[in-house]
Amino acid sequence: MLCRLQGWVLYLCVFWQVVIPVHAQGLPGRDELFAPLQESMTQARAERVELLAPVSYARASEALVELEKYFAGKPKADRLLKDQVAVQQAISKTRQIAAQSSKTLSSVIKAYDDALVAGAVQSQGEVWKKAEQRFQQAVARVESDDLESARSKGAEAEVLLRDAELQAIKASVLGVARDWISKAQVARAPELAPRTFTAAQQQLSLADQQLMRNRYELDESKRLAAQAGYEARHAIYLAGMVERAQGKDGLKQQLAEEQWLALEQPVRELAGALEVPEAFDKGMLPILQQMQEKVKLQQNQLLSSRNAMTEREQEITELKGTISELNAAITKLESRLGSESEERQALLKRLSGQERIRENISKIESMFSADEGRIYRHGNQLVMSLNAISFRSGKSNIEPESFPLLAKVGEALRLFPSASLSVEGHTDSAGSDSANLLLSQDRADAVRQYLISNLGISAEKVGSVGYGESRPIASNETEAGRARNRRIEVVMNLDVTG
Repeated sequence: MLCRLQGWVLYLCVFWQVVIPVHAQGLPGRDELFAPLQESMTQARAERVELLAPVSYARASEALVELEKYFAGKPKADRLLKDQVAVQQAISKTRQIAAQSSKTLSSVIKAYDDALVAGAVQSQGEVWKKAEQRFQQAVARVESDDLESARSKGAEAEVLLRDAELQAIKASVLGVARDWISKAQVARAPELAPRTFTAAQQQLSLADQQLMRNRYELDESKRLAAQAGYEARHAIYLAGMVERAQGKDGLKQQLAEEQWLALEQPVRELAGALEVPEAFDKGMLPILQQMQEKVKLQQNQLLSSRNAMTEREQEITELKGTISELNAAITKLESRLGSESEERQALLKRLSGQERIRENISKIESMFSADEGRIYRHGNQLVMSLNAISFRSGKSNIEPESFPLLAKVGEALRLFPSASLSVEGHTDSAGSDSANLLLSQDRADAVRQYLISNLGISAEKVGSVGYGESRPIASNETEAGRARNRRIEVVMNLDVTG
């Protein structure tokens, strides 16, 4: 009834705007007749009527084509008017049905779009075909005004579409690793390198499970899939080496997989210490070359450090010269004024303050072992970079075994009672950027609160900030590097005025 009323209203509007001018002036021009219809059709397509009201859209399109054919012949004004109104009504009805589909099948349409984005059309032929067919059935029920049946078919379609989306995501994330595992099977890796081949399967299974838990957070799944692919390539390499060893001079199992892995183990440990990514899938030569390059780099860094140390020694020498000059100036002032002057007091205070700062920094450096952290000065800041503060994975609660280390931090802070503080949280690259940023802030907040609540640090003097994974100090490609990047840094802003 409502649609019929809307149609009559539209008819009357067109009558007063078109019929009177038509009778007065003859046939309307093409733009006058078709421009409103084309505009309506453009709006309809923007509302996805081809997907959400396909039958009605086809009828409206056909009616528009017929009107164009009639206009191209020997049209009559009255007939043109009626046909124009009919086409406009068909387009309006199509848009109404599409709006109803959007409302009735909103979650289904979201699943449809997500599956498209995941690439289900390209990678999931039969699965996608079945899901799309069920979706079209749900839309057809809306067009026939059977909304209850449309919801039922929509629920079925949504399950199929979500499955198609998941399978497409798995194909994208896991596809390369699956291919390598298939190649490893062809290379007889399950027989000749079973331990490494099993590791590849396990990593692939973990990646699959991660996607089942959360198909949209892909970082961890991609990391596991990459590890699965590496293990499969490693298994192929080992299988080839074992097979060649078995065939040579009839020596069976002389260089079996376990023996090859044992040969790799010392290199693996040294690579970890050098923070060189583990990659034995092409043999040991490439990784040995990378290690050699890393050693050269560290040698160059050591040389640079020695040069910096030499420069620092020169600075110390110059500083001693400055101190001597200051002492001479003090003596000169004393002899000139005959008593202690304000200048002398300022100079003495400055000298005393600088000496006290150096002594306190030396004390702090002696408090911490290399495993607990690194202490260094950066301008007027003293940084305590601590790797040994323990948190559970993904959590911000400080573990009790970290309390003694934090007690040392408290002792260090008491040596500079006037210094303001900043607690900085840092993570490795595992997980999403946003999650790591939030986690680093939570951990920095936890350490700040511990300093305030348990060590008596004034809340006004200590702030906290999380940097997530944005400030690494080592490579995130190795476990040793990631462990160094997971740290808390307590930064003291020193008062160097004395």
